Amino acid sequence: MANAEVAARPDSEGAGQRVIVVGAGLAGLTAALNLRDTGWDVLVLEARSRVGGRVHTLHGGIDGVALDPGLHAEAGGESIDEHHSEIQRLLRRFGIATERRPGSTSDRVGQGRARREGHTSSFVDLLSLRGGAVYADYQRVGDGLERLVDDYGIDAEHPESADRAAELDGQSFAAWIDALELLPEARFVVEQANTSLYNAELRDLSLLFIVQQVAATAGIPDAESETMRVAGGNASLPKAIAAELGPAVILDAPVTAVRRTAEMVAVMAGGKEYFGAHVLLASPPPALRNVDFEPALPPAIAAALAGLDLGGATKVVNQFHTPFWRAAGESGYSLTDLTYRVSWDAADSYDTDAGVLTTYTTANNGRTLAALGDDARIERVRAELALTFPESRALLAGPAATMAWSNEPYTGGGYALYKPGQVVAFWEPLRAGTDRIHFAGEHLEAPAGYMESAVRSGVRAARRLGVR
Repeated sequence: MANAEVAARPDSEGAGQRVIVVGAGLAGLTAALNLRDTGWDVLVLEARSRVGGRVHTLHGGIDGVALDPGLHAEAGGESIDEHHSEIQRLLRRFGIATERRPGSTSDRVGQGRARREGHTSSFVDLLSLRGGAVYADYQRVGDGLERLVDDYGIDAEHPESADRAAELDGQSFAAWIDALELLPEARFVVEQANTSLYNAELRDLSLLFIVQQVAATAGIPDAESETMRVAGGNASLPKAIAAELGPAVILDAPVTAVRRTAEMVAVMAGGKEYFGAHVLLASPPPALRNVDFEPALPPAIAAALAGLDLGGATKVVNQFHTPFWRAAGESGYSLTDLTYRVSWDAADSYDTDAGVLTTYTTANNGRTLAALGDDARIERVRAELALTFPESRALLAGPAATMAWSNEPYTGGGYALYKPGQVVAFWEPLRAGTDRIHFAGEHLEAPAGYMESAVRSGVRAARRLGVR
């Protein structure tokens, strides 16, 4: 990797064989690797002083991370599913192992706690209320979404082409749930779980977007969900890709302008101008709003970059002397109506005597926590954890680590959310790009929001440009 001050090739020599990739997250790095494999010269421009984007592992004792040495936790992308084939293919290429988590998401939820209206119970007990009617009501939501997939003929790759796509797209997920008239306890589970899953308030989510996500995962067993992490930390993968790309990856090079001519593109970054045949913008839309495009982008693409947001996503990682939840036969998972939304065991995939618990807070609550300073954010979460896990206060071990993605200037949030009316308008224009300006990122894959989504997007973008 190189620094922008010492990077070579800022001139137009060889531009016809070069693709400039903006963003060294998983999407951009995957695309660059595949493009180079097929004969393209590549140049990756990264605004930060590190690679990985929203894949960011916190290692205790390194770079000021307030965890004990030997511990690590994920500040960004967390888990890999069994069927996430593209990221696993990349891991095999680089000889990087995975570490198994105990069970799947549904297993860990079933061994977790729920905090609702001042009362804490096991998650199973909550769903068992009213003689099992709460669980049955909760199931109605999943069943109803699956029926919408069939009734509207949803193709996850082309949701905008579905029968009456605009009808679904114009409705919010919240409005659809309102019409089900769920029991209060079931409504709590549906709201909190889906707000965390899609990192947005349900009123801010297009129903077509939700149904697209359901279509993309149809037929995949729950037992395959979130079963592993990358051994030693998820950031090992982007670091390995960047190491193979070597000096083609330039750090500390925020892009400020993209100029297109009939023959090439010129990208201004870090005070230098770089030339290529194509530019692949593998950064989330909020990060591209400060880039000047000449000539202006087509109206549909410009509208998508201006309107497509990422949800508020804030993590706080607390360390404990022991994983006390395990002694109780629990997973560390919790779902609450407090400010923090969910928690999980951040160290359940590797051996340690310490307990590491991550809280994950999305949507408006995530932005509320992001607005606090780090110390105030950590203390608020600790106070709320003590309501859900009364034993936690006495077992706290030292400082905590935190990441508020909506405060991160080159990201602007957690991951993609399509608001009502945005799927039909934005999905295809962004995926298609122009003749020389292309786009990649988790926001252009279904399902969105996963590390696998980013890798798939990088593969798709490279395939579109073809063999050189």
